[in-house]
Amino acid sequence: MNEYLLLGVSLGLAAGLSPGPLLTYTVIATLRGGWKAGIGVGSAPLLTDAPIIALSLIVLHFLPPATLRLLNVVGGGFLLYLALETVRATRHVEALTLNTDINLSQEVWRGVLVNFLNPNPYLFWGTVGGPLLIQAYRARMLDAVLFLSVFYALLVGSHVGLAFLVHRQRARLQGPWYRRILWGLGSILGFLAARLIYTGFVG
Repeated sequence: MNEYLLLGVSLGLAAGLSPGPLLTYTVIATLRGGWKAGIGVGSAPLLTDAPIIALSLIVLHFLPPATLRLLNVVGGGFLLYLALETVRATRHVEALTLNTDINLSQEVWRGVLVNFLNPNPYLFWGTVGGPLLIQAYRARMLDAVLFLSVFYALLVGSHVGLAFLVHRQRARLQGPWYRRILWGLGSILGFLAARLIYTGFVG
């Protein structure tokens, strides 16, 4: 089997299923607005990663380290806002009800901001994905296309699958359990926010 196909599969699955800001917010969006909102958020890499791939090489190799540290602080601040918003929602919810009035485009752009302000994609493409992509392109252009296609199919596909799974289990998540889940997800976002901000200040 093609080497770059295997790399795309393994790295795409690892990136798609690893706990992180985008995966967490995909679950939150699905719980609040249904599978469409979850898929919109989970598909954010398709909208953000083209400039991220280009910018990551510049940020990591040509610009000063302070640039990435600033991205940590800004991204952490945005995650903290989402965490507080999620926790505040638990005060007003008595049961898990589908919010049909949710603004889907707003949820998508929140997912875009979560991914764009997260330094992990920059680190991945600057240290792992970028060099592999260049290596594949030098071997054969088809290998580079194959690597990218499979990587994003598994990355976004993992988020889409999670959104459908969470949506199907909505009936079991009622009352206190829903509030606990929102509290837990909000706490995870808060922890990730604190970690990003700390990293941004201390390096």
